[in-house]
Amino acid sequence: MILRNPKEPLFDEPVENGFEAIDERTGERLGCCVVHPEPNPALFPARPNNFRLEFAGEFSAFGKTLGAAMALARALAAREKEPARIYAACPPEDDLLLAALEQYGFQDNDGLVRMELDFERLCETRMPAGCVLVEDELTDAEERGFFLERYNQLFQTARDFSWLDEYTAADGFRRILCVSPTGLAGELICWREDGGIGRIGYLHTARRWRNMGVARHLLRLAGEYFEDSGVSVVVADVRARIPLLLHTLESAGFCQTSLIMRYPGVDVG
Repeated sequence: MILRNPKEPLFDEPVENGFEAIDERTGERLGCCVVHPEPNPALFPARPNNFRLEFAGEFSAFGKTLGAAMALARALAAREKEPARIYAACPPEDDLLLAALEQYGFQDNDGLVRMELDFERLCETRMPAGCVLVEDELTDAEERGFFLERYNQLFQTARDFSWLDEYTAADGFRRILCVSPTGLAGELICWREDGGIGRIGYLHTARRWRNMGVARHLLRLAGEYFEDSGVSVVVADVRARIPLLLHTLESAGFCQTSLIMRYPGVDVG
């Protein structure tokens, strides 16, 4: 088995970020693994540098390709000189993959959690003094530009207006804003999905307005919007590594119902 960088990019990463294991007799690719650098100080301030490993192919090539990708990710993390995390996606039911990752030091301590609103636990909230409520469907051209800038900065993406057109075309799309005299205090976006399920798709509170009840108030308003629309199931998907958001949703009446994806990882630095 020969380990090398691929001749062509894998999973949209440059060749230097990938490794492939080749059968030296047949020249066939047995497996591959790439490193996706995903810096995000806004969502993960404690470990702003994240490196996601993605692999494919036969299990016989797993060790060699993963080991090479791990070494590269550690080198990239050391170059940044800030705390980092190396992680991989693992379906909840794939115990074999999880066990294989654990042999390389991965810990099963992160994941994408599905939370569902218990309407009976919707609590009374108040908008902070001096703030006003704005609801719209994000149709104003200037507002669309501002939102796209905030979204890309928060999630470290490069979404464009074509993406935003699809985003806002969702059934029942609604944006709820809490605006203070000095600017935006909080913002929530929700819509309806197939099967009549309500989705909380975006929730963000300006730093100076956190822990002041803004997010809980927006979540209550979203819950009432869905309830008035005849929607009985409202969900939100949350990363376990963002405990403040988990706590906020729980305090607003949401309960954890399932694990959508595991994200086992290794902390570096």
